[in-house]
Amino acid sequence: MSYSKEMCVFLLSNPQLIEEDSLTEHVEATVFKAINAAISNRLGERSPWRTRFGLVVEDEDGNDDTVFAPLDWPTKPGHADLAVFRLAETSNDSNSYWLGSALGLNDCTLCFELWMDGRPAGPSKYKVKQRMESFLSETEPLKKAGFHYTKRGTLILPFVLDPVAVAKEFPDLKKSLEPMTAALENVLKLMPVFDGLVKELLPKLPAPK
Repeated sequence: MSYSKEMCVFLLSNPQLIEEDSLTEHVEATVFKAINAAISNRLGERSPWRTRFGLVVEDEDGNDDTVFAPLDWPTKPGHADLAVFRLAETSNDSNSYWLGSALGLNDCTLCFELWMDGRPAGPSKYKVKQRMESFLSETEPLKKAGFHYTKRGTLILPFVLDPVAVAKEFPDLKKSLEPMTAALENVLKLMPVFDGLVKELLPKLPAPK
């Protein structure tokens, strides 16, 4: 990344700024605190969920991602994720900061992503990916809502925040988060569809004898 001479001179003229958190990180943390809080508040109206709200800004339990799933969706031993929705980027290597993706830089945006893994008892991760792709192609409500299949074998619903709207409201973000909250509402509305897919691919295993 290149910087103008004026920006460099400004830093050298204000050396106390050297040891402060970067402006990008400060703004990013503020934006994602608001995003995580909005998701948490919405899901709180639709219990029960298994959740974590720590993307960019770790939550009080030290989680560094934002995920949610119905409590009856299966998990791996130790309750590790097996099928969840998570806050993700449409491309993993386009931007150095999550804030850039939130604002749509470099043709990359944020998204709600349905992620599923395979398990030793079956199906394999490969089979899961295959079924995710075919499921989207045969499920019209998902296509109409704007879901896409990704090369990483997931289903995503992209959204992007308007930088002008975010700047106008900053730091108390509410209305400027509407693209995210609208996408979340679409996910919740279609949850019975996703629930059927998860239970088809990852049926409840019999209890060990």
